[in-house]
Amino acid sequence: MSEASASSPEPNQPPITGIVAMIHVADVERSAHFYRLLGFEIGNKVPKTGQPHWAWLYAPKSANWKHGPNLMLTRTDRPLHPDVQDVLFYLYAADLVALRNELIAHGVKVGEIHHPDYLPAGEFRMHDLDGYCLMVARSGEDTP
Repeated sequence: MSEASASSPEPNQPPITGIVAMIHVADVERSAHFYRLLGFEIGNKVPKTGQPHWAWLYAPKSANWKHGPNLMLTRTDRPLHPDVQDVLFYLYAADLVALRNELIAHGVKVGEIHHPDYLPAGEFRMHDLDGYCLMVARSGEDTP
């Protein structure tokens, strides 16, 4: 058996089974604290003690998720320019209104909930502490 066929995915299985975004942040610990408000926990960090320069965040599995969402943070010393970042994150929430209210209660600036044609269940916009745009949408039958 050739090496290529030995590592080929099973029939009907997608070749990519997940994706984890890694974003540059000014302070990994500060950003991890912010993402805890969205349900993420630190799964790993480097170094293990002291000020981390990298962290893997995950949201625990639930009845609705086979695998919870993941995100990696890596510290950068270069200037971050929110207006020129090429990354836009879509997060999905079962209860959009409750999540928005919880974020507001923690002092996070969030936009109004809009109901565009492509997402009638609703979405709102917010930014993390380094200026990355986060679109938070109501999850449904055809979304995570």
